[in-house]
Amino acid sequence: MSDEAAGRRALEALDKVLEKKPHKDDHALSAAMEGLCAWRDSIAAEHRRGGAAPKSRERLARINVVISVVVGSHFPLGDTPWEELQKARGWLSELLEPA
Repeated sequence: MSDEAAGRRALEALDKVLEKKPHKDDHALSAAMEGLCAWRDSIAAEHRRGGAAPKSRERLARINVVISVVVGSHFPLGDTPWEELQKARGWLSELLEPA
């Protein structure tokens, strides 16, 4: 079974970042990345063992999209893309909803 708890920790971290909207790097973005990557890695490991849910590949792709947005928010080339981070938070929340 995937480490969905890591995904929930990532969601909590994103909520903290979006609430504060810091001007500089925030440790909550690092915490979100750790949770997202741990959850993604657990799903990938299940997939390799052959015990993954039928839609695990689609789920992995969606988690990777969220990871990409979080990385872009953590290291923006300009202003922090708060709107995009809010969208990614919504996508993560949808992924964590019971099937």
